[in-house]
Amino acid sequence: MPDIAFPISSRPGASAQEGAGRLINAYAEKLGDGGRAPVSIRRAPGLAAYAQTRLRNLRGARLSGGRLLAAFSNRLIAVEADGSVSDVGALPGERRITLARNNRAPVPQVVAVTEYGAVLIGPSGAPEPLPIPSELPMPNSVEFLLGWFFFTAGDGTAYASVLNGATFNTLDRTKEQGRSAGLLRAIGFRGELFLFGPQDTGVYGGQAQANGFPLARVTGIPRGLVGPWAVAGHEDGWSNELIWVADDAVVYKLSGYTPQRISNHDVERDLAAAAKVDPRSIEACVYQSGGHAFWAVSMPGRTWVYDLVTEAWHERASHGENRWRATQSVKAFGRWLVGDRRGTALLEVREDVFDEAGEPLRWRVESLPGEAFPQRLAIPRADFDFVVGQAGAVGDVTRANPSVLVSWSDDGGETFSSPLTRPLGRQGERRTRINVLRTGLTGVQGRTWRLDVSDPVYCALLGGAMAVEARTE
Repeated sequence: MPDIAFPISSRPGASAQEGAGRLINAYAEKLGDGGRAPVSIRRAPGLAAYAQTRLRNLRGARLSGGRLLAAFSNRLIAVEADGSVSDVGALPGERRITLARNNRAPVPQVVAVTEYGAVLIGPSGAPEPLPIPSELPMPNSVEFLLGWFFFTAGDGTAYASVLNGATFNTLDRTKEQGRSAGLLRAIGFRGELFLFGPQDTGVYGGQAQANGFPLARVTGIPRGLVGPWAVAGHEDGWSNELIWVADDAVVYKLSGYTPQRISNHDVERDLAAAAKVDPRSIEACVYQSGGHAFWAVSMPGRTWVYDLVTEAWHERASHGENRWRATQSVKAFGRWLVGDRRGTALLEVREDVFDEAGEPLRWRVESLPGEAFPQRLAIPRADFDFVVGQAGAVGDVTRANPSVLVSWSDDGGETFSSPLTRPLGRQGERRTRINVLRTGLTGVQGRTWRLDVSDPVYCALLGGAMAVEARTE
């Protein structure tokens, strides 16, 4: 029986008939020597409620003084390590914000930049407008690095606060030149300041300057940022890889000062389509789980995730949607927390959770097409090698008797058959076998298999095989 080829990376193709396999809420992990198979295709980590905020629309979050400051629609709250929540005060606005914290002692200062301007969150905790001299433009982002708050503006100006303070010398500014048509975002990374514009990026660092802007321009990167939220990887606690969606709708990872392309054409087609409608709708975030570092980019209708360990892409889609419900991310209290586009809780990314805040997390794998073009094939039997017997205890209705749905396509993925249900084994049942019999003739494009698991149990696919009989027309 020839093996069924399952993808390592999700490649749905420009049209279904060009498809090259898909991984949705599933990612590949190499097993190494001695494993039953070279690769295991596992379920993506789930989401568990961590703190109930009773507020919608996470706008930004930052750790400060042992608590997490989180901004939602028109409010700022504080989240403690035990998940308890307290109100900090009004923070007008609905759009995403940037937050930065300095090293001032004994109490750090936190600055936010909203659609209405800069806000200072001082020792009293309550947000209050941050006075910015009239000679300086209204900022559109803030970052903290090496003792200074750095602000960017749409006219290409970048300016700094005083050292570990929130006041200004109006001479401590610069104007990013290059091809820049203004600035979108300031990012601190590797001890340097990256000023992202829509066409290129200026890098500042080196020895602190005694007068004027505190950092000197080191170099320029000839790629800009497609939108202000399309960059992630600088976050505390991640794997120290800066990745962004550039002005050409390509995903790049920074290698030295050189942008290294890591996206495939499927990812780039989706990003280009979203950028034409609204570049601000493209948002990136990061998280770690099970020894893997994941960089995710979401847009209307799709979420793509890049696994830095395998250097492969997969998709994420929440129940009833074509994209992931998570938005933004922050590492706090030793956990990766994300906002929820569909609810009012802060959610935790967890490898040991197999649903999303109580909703199904459907694991879906579509195989590469098995074909002998232009011949059609008869498929008398197909077997799928799952890790079985992972059900929950008897009495757990949703986990006690998990199953996989098996369906197939003979037209290149345009349509799929009605699914057949096969059990994955009750708890401890290790002899369970998953197979289907007499599934008929393929089309000339061959046979594509689709496997779906929605039950909240551990799920891993190690491979598959199918018997084939060639037929001539």
